[in-house]
Amino acid sequence: MLKEWLKMKNMHFFFPIATAIICGILIVAILIQRALKCKKEGTPFINFKNYHFFKPGYDKVKLWGSLILFALYIFLLPKIHFIAAGIIFVTLFNVLFTNCINFEKLFGQKDNAGYAMPMVNVKDLVISIVIAVLFSVGLWLLFFKVFNITLP
Repeated sequence: MLKEWLKMKNMHFFFPIATAIICGILIVAILIQRALKCKKEGTPFINFKNYHFFKPGYDKVKLWGSLILFALYIFLLPKIHFIAAGIIFVTLFNVLFTNCINFEKLFGQKDNAGYAMPMVNVKDLVISIVIAVLFSVGLWLLFFKVFNITLP
């Protein structure tokens, strides 16, 4: 049976199954660690009193912005194709995480840093766009020329 599963026609199943097995092992390890910690501290295994999924003061813009950008990328990839979607969304992710645009000033909030940042840092924005173009086109060329795989 193992010999049949390892044939080339079934190889596309290898990484999803391997990933699922590794995730399962990690989940079991996390649950065992949690059980040992709860036993040591004398607390219940599931305790919702004073429980916070996110630490107070987490960066809401980056978390929710990343999730929204990722969902939009998945939705738009078949419609606008790999290179255009890659350039747009790698740029947007870079803008989100490098603070090229001062979102606090943009949305009318006070700066936490105590100093005035410009609304848009043009140098960082240009670098983000260059990275996005080079990454997207380079990855597309790598798959197209080296691996002979066309991307959408």
